[in-house]
Amino acid sequence: MKLNDAIELGKTDRWQEAHVRVSPDNRNQWFVLLWDTQYKSFVLSDNEDRPIATEEINELAELVRSIGLKDFTVFL
Repeated sequence: MKLNDAIELGKTDRWQEAHVRVSPDNRNQWFVLLWDTQYKSFVLSDNEDRPIATEEINELAELVRSIGLKDFTVFL
């Protein structure tokens, strides 16, 4: 799910929850997995459709807030 699209859908309360998980490609990076109100899952990506992965969970926390969610679950 592209970031801009996720932000727009968040304005309509489309997102049910978010998980931050360790990237399978790089165990030092994290990514966001979103679930909509119909429990369909999406990987949060940038606007070029590349998955957003970072070593800083705080950066992902800001992204989760930008799409309209106030909390998320972290899986180690």
